[in-house]
Amino acid sequence: MIQSMKTERKHIMSLDAIRTEPYRLLFPLGLATAAIGMGVWIPYFFLPASLPFPGQAHAVIQIQGFLLCFIFGFLATMLPKVLGVEPLGRAQFALFPAALIGITIASLAGAPRIAQVLHLLLLANFAVFVALRFPKRRSDPPPNFMFIAVAMLADVAGTGIKFAALSGWLGGPALRAGSLLQFQAFPMLLVLGVGGFLLPKLFANGIVDPQSLRNAPSKGIRIPALLSFLFLTSYGLEILGLAKGYGDTGLRCAYALRAAVWIWFIVMEIGIHKVKGKLPLYLFGARVSLIVMGAGLLMPVFRPAYLLAWEHVIFLSGFLRLTLSIASRVIAAHAGRLEILERNRKQTRVYGMLIVFAMFTRIATELWPRGHWMHMAVAASLAIAACAIWARIYFPLLMLSPNAK
Repeated sequence: MIQSMKTERKHIMSLDAIRTEPYRLLFPLGLATAAIGMGVWIPYFFLPASLPFPGQAHAVIQIQGFLLCFIFGFLATMLPKVLGVEPLGRAQFALFPAALIGITIASLAGAPRIAQVLHLLLLANFAVFVALRFPKRRSDPPPNFMFIAVAMLADVAGTGIKFAALSGWLGGPALRAGSLLQFQAFPMLLVLGVGGFLLPKLFANGIVDPQSLRNAPSKGIRIPALLSFLFLTSYGLEILGLAKGYGDTGLRCAYALRAAVWIWFIVMEIGIHKVKGKLPLYLFGARVSLIVMGAGLLMPVFRPAYLLAWEHVIFLSGFLRLTLSIASRVIAAHAGRLEILERNRKQTRVYGMLIVFAMFTRIATELWPRGHWMHMAVAASLAIAACAIWARIYFPLLMLSPNAK
């Protein structure tokens, strides 16, 4: 028995095993980049005159480091199972952590264009992975996966626009346009794509089997196509408003349209109002995140002056908490330890509340500018502590298979 367990663990920790399920490497890397991306505000609070302003590095590391680690860790694990194709090749697998680490280093070193080139390389690597395997698929992906394709295209466009703006080739609102496509359109469209089929099953306490999607009934692509169009249109409205000098009007219209799409999504696709009974805490956190993200999208319609505060409502209590909630299920299910989702209720409540406190502290930096940098450092510390508690619960499961005891 002991020898069998040792063999199992050795297999799970081998390169080929991790290459098959890359979340085992990319999720920890994502938490590390999150700590770095948020942690830059702590030394800046103590030594503002000695350090460069970390605002852009913070944003790039959080989205193109932290979120992408979890996004590609999840997609590169799930898509081969959904499509019935081979997993990542060794070179493709190695490029993910290499590029993600490179993006973080380049951002901290004040080399934003290098970070964007590495980001494009990362997207190209994933696109090649999908393109080589798609003709060999055993079935077509669910219609909601159209959101994933549109998200990738939006990110490529945003990266190109940002690189041109950083190089001085484009002026005006180009940098904002690129950032919107990268930092908002990309992750939110991915939530629409992945969440559209995953979250209803989780909320219904159903079995999540990627292979079952091969024979799932199709609703067609009209609604995903329409919602994608409306979502991208909202960013066009915001940029047009900036270019024409109608910033607040364009911003209000843009966020109203985004909020409408999001509310339609969580009501009609997720059926969040139909979820009954007591949810496991990780799912309760996911539901709260979906609702809070809708609120974060609505607030700029009424108070656009505090846009940065509302964006961090979306990022902290939205993307961060939703990411940790879904990652909890992924790790526990692949380790055959679903009971762990309810075993650590106290710790789950604590890290959830820390994220909420971090969100309100971050909002305070915009509403009460006095003590701005202290609020930034405190918010970062709270969010990092939340991630550390979550990691303490789930990271011991990363090298386990369903058969390991």
